[in-house]
This record gives sequence, C-alpha cells and structure tokens, in this order.
Amino acid sequence: MSIIYAILVFGLIVFLHELGHFTAAKLSGVTVESFSIGMGPALLKKRVGETVYAIRLLPIGGAVMMKGENDDAQEAMVTGSLDAALAKDDPSVDRDRGSFQKAKLWQRFCIIIAGSFMNFVSAILILIILFLPASSIRSTRVDSFFDGFSAQGEHMMQPGDRIVRINDYHAFIYGDIITALELGRGNPYDITVERNGKKIKLEGLVFDKTMTDGTSDQRYFGIRFGVQSVSPIGRVGYALQNSMSFLQSAFNSIKMLIAGQVKSQDMMGAVGITAVISERAKTSMADMWYTVAFLSVNLAFVNMLPIPALDGGKTVFLLLELLRGRPVDPKYEGAVQVVGLVIILGLFLFVTYNDISKLITGTFYGS
Repeated sequence: MSIIYAILVFGLIVFLHELGHFTAAKLSGVTVESFSIGMGPALLKKRVGETVYAIRLLPIGGAVMMKGENDDAQEAMVTGSLDAALAKDDPSVDRDRGSFQKAKLWQRFCIIIAGSFMNFVSAILILIILFLPASSIRSTRVDSFFDGFSAQGEHMMQPGDRIVRINDYHAFIYGDIITALELGRGNPYDITVERNGKKIKLEGLVFDKTMTDGTSDQRYFGIRFGVQSVSPIGRVGYALQNSMSFLQSAFNSIKMLIAGQVKSQDMMGAVGITAVISERAKTSMADMWYTVAFLSVNLAFVNMLPIPALDGGKTVFLLLELLRGRPVDPKYEGAVQVVGLVIILGLFLFVTYNDISKLITGTFYGS
C-alpha cells in the first residue's frame, strides 16, 4: 500500500509544479495547449476548451505546453503535423493571440518560475499543517554540556547561547546544527552564536565526540539542546524555517556534488524518490508528508538551476533578452535547449539505472 501512496504523492508533487505553470499562463492570457502528468503514451486524455488534459503511462514527470512556446517550424518537425507551418502563411489565423512569445517579458518570467513557486508554497503549507498540533519544538539554544566537555568549548560557548551558524552552515533549525557538526566532524568549528542580543563568532571550537547521554540526537558532540514552547504563529514561523533549511540542504548538496564530495552514485531519480516516500509512509504519515515537503523544495530549487531545458535555463534567456533589449535568436536558444535536454535525459537514465540497481541489491537508502 505504501508504494501506491508514494506514486500518488510523487504525482501530486509534479501536478502542483505543472499547475503553477498552467495557472500563471492562464492569468497571463497565454493559451495552454496541453497539460500532462507523467510521460509516455496517454492513458487518459480529454480536451476541455483549448487545452488537452492527459495522464500518461510513466509517473515520472509532467508538462504544460503553451502556444508559441517553441518555434513553429520546429514544432511541426517534432510533432509531425503541418498545421503550425501552414498556419504561418494563413492570414486568417491570428498567430499572436495567446502566444507565449508574444506575452510581456515579466509575464513570461512569472510563468516560468510559477512551477517552482508552487512547489515551495505547497511545501510551506504542508509543514504548517504538520506543525500546528505541536506545542513545543527542539531549540537551537544551548541548554547545558555533558560532564567532561572540552574545556575550550565550555569556556567559549555558554548555556543560553543560540547557535546561528556553524562554519558555512546556517542553523535555521536544530537539524541544521546536527548536519553541520556531522559535516565538520574531526575538525575545529567556527560557530556564530547569539548571546544577550549580540552575535559573537567563536573560532576553533573542539568538541569531544565520544561522549553520550544515551540519546541519539546529542551523541558525540557534548552539547544538550533545550525544548521551547511555540505559539500558533510561532509554528508558522517554524514551518518557514524548515523550508529555508531544505533550500540550504539542496544548495549544499549541489555544491558538494560539484566539489566531488558527493559521489554521482548517491544521486537519486524518480524511482529513488518514490522509494523514499514509500519507506516514510511505512513509518508514519507525518514522516511521509515531511519528506514530501522536503522533496517539493528540492524540486523547486533544482528546476531553477541555470541549466538549459530547466526552468532556470529558460529564465537565463529572459534575462539576456532584458539586457539586450531583444530576444535571443530562436535558432540559438533552441540549439542550447536541445543540448540541455539531451544532458537531462542522459542524467535521468543514469539516476534511474542507479535507483533500480540499489533497489535490486538492497543497498538503497531507507530500503
């Protein structure tokens, strides 16, 4: 049953992303020719007004196709239809009405970023719903130290300090502190704390990682963190802090991948994401939805990377148009987008093979 939940939830993440593009296009007066969830052959397809809605075989993506989004000749070549090419010379056809390319630049920008915006907002709403029942949360404020804690650390860090940053990692939530300590394991830490309303940078802190009070959260680092009560408004703020933590995690993952600190084999695709959601569903529904929020923020971030064929790559061309005062030649933009698409498809095949291999061998995280 958990795998069914996972597929439906992954489809929901994709649906919300495409719904963002769809809604922004409609509000901008751009004609949406098709709205698809999934890839491959259509299982269900229905035309409503000017838009064809479809659910496709493979639940691993989605697409919103808008009028004029691609060059007409290219569209005719790709689809095998002559309609677009013939319409070009037909004076009775208003080619500009509802065209994406004829929309104002700011409208096109809003349409492109709307998918990621929708994922980010939906993640925040999920987190708010999850945290509303909570009356307390784990604090980022130091409560006490273990007996025998490093003299250097105890002298420089004091109970009551709120940890703001560890090395280059901002402490939005308690989980960020644990992540930053783990990433810096074996090295001194530069820690910024808030003390009596002032920020103080403590450099070269060394923690005894062998101490434990028997709990998994505080093990190794010799610091105990308190629990703080939160109001309903505070829970909303905590949801925002979690979403910012997710963004930081996504950015840090990309940075580590580029620096070679993360193996390409650790990358995850649609199959892996579905497996993770499935495992979280077995634990608890709250756990699963927290993971969904995390994945939604990650999808929003990755889609806005300045890579051709992604929303971020399309945004780059809009910025170039703004700076140049005219659009980039569609031939060049199309060529760059095709190269980007080939790279994305290659990456998709690689991570899918990776995910399936891990599932077969039982080495997949969480499985």
